[in-house]
Amino acid sequence: MLINKGKLIRVRGTIQETVYCERNKRYVFKTITCYKRNSSIITMFEPLDIRTTLQVGAMTCLVLAVVMVYYSVARKTYPGFHSWTLGIVSASIGAVLVSMRGFIPTFLTIIIGNFLIVLMPFMLAYGFSTFFGVRWRLMPFYSFVLCAFLLFYVWWTFGSPSLYYRVICLCVVLIILFGESLRIVMSYSKSILKEYDLILVVFLVFTMSSSFLRLVVTMKHKPPVSFLNNVEVWSSVAILMTIIGIVGIISSLIIINSHRIELDLLKVGRKIERLARLDGLTNLFNRRCFDEKLTEEFRRAQRASRPISLIMADIDFFKLYNDTYGHQSGDDCLKEIASIFQKCSRRASDIAARYGGEEFVLLLPDTDSAGARNVANEIQNSIQAKAIAHKASCVANVVTISIGVSTIRPDSMMQPDDLVKYADQALYASKKKGKNQIQQYEV
Repeated sequence: MLINKGKLIRVRGTIQETVYCERNKRYVFKTITCYKRNSSIITMFEPLDIRTTLQVGAMTCLVLAVVMVYYSVARKTYPGFHSWTLGIVSASIGAVLVSMRGFIPTFLTIIIGNFLIVLMPFMLAYGFSTFFGVRWRLMPFYSFVLCAFLLFYVWWTFGSPSLYYRVICLCVVLIILFGESLRIVMSYSKSILKEYDLILVVFLVFTMSSSFLRLVVTMKHKPPVSFLNNVEVWSSVAILMTIIGIVGIISSLIIINSHRIELDLLKVGRKIERLARLDGLTNLFNRRCFDEKLTEEFRRAQRASRPISLIMADIDFFKLYNDTYGHQSGDDCLKEIASIFQKCSRRASDIAARYGGEEFVLLLPDTDSAGARNVANEIQNSIQAKAIAHKASCVANVVTISIGVSTIRPDSMMQPDDLVKYADQALYASKKKGKNQIQQYEV
């Protein structure tokens, strides 16, 4: 009778395999295992065999690898994403090589295939460190782990063949490398990602658990007869769990990259919004922002029946300053005046803004006329202390300003423009009376 090597048969509740006996120079039957037929879980997973599971996993990984490659080429990605893509591609190629055991040389299917699979969590860890902008200080150690894995695998394949030790070595190294990826994510992800992005942690733990399950199954049922004909159903379950975990990890990588893009877009949007509210030269609020704040604070003062004040200032003879010293010096002068206004707006509710070319305003909510006058005096004294030379001025040999102050306790009939109108009238009076002075208008 012709017996095919590796053929599985059932004999009285046991699983037997035909193996070649070197001593007797013939094929013999060897009992592999025996299990209870009343286990519903085992019955459910009985159709699974390792080769089929690996082939399905390999095809799945190949499809996802194509998705990762396309995403890394066609979409915006961050440093580290290309490392993840390389890891996924290597794992998919490794899974294909391992699933072709018996059809291609042993060195390719065992050594190269499993090394490419182990390379994936290593590249994940490296990608995470790059993605989060931290240095992977343990990289030399884990590079040594990879080299040691390769040497041991070669030895247990050709030197002292042992499927048992190969499986143990593979599972241990996968657990170690996935654990390092988990450590990096847990340590540094909170600075960039949100809590709901930590689904990645769940899939990393799930993948580690699948390797741990296979490790336990292998140690409990040692030695396995062969890799592809091992009838212990839990080995196939563990491999299937690993495939599911890797699919989850790949999906999480794409999600966290997309979410980081969203966060960066929000930051850019806030920055653009902030720049749109600021004057480009002085970094004070611009006219548009001042008008919005004025309306908001004026309505609040109306509701609370509280006073609100506005200081409006204009640099004296600024056109002559530009003609004498040049526009660059004129810009520097404006910056100096702006810094004084910014310094005098001490409260969070105070609004300093550049109102026009050489005009500045300072909105003082909940401030009476005496308080507004004190702030105006402080501004004028600070500018005089700066002693910015202005030889073309008709009132002094330094830069001076004219200030108008208005204070009102708005009623329901008043509008925000009334406060500006009164401050402008006070400023006009200050200029008419000789400039370099403070005039106040109070309602």
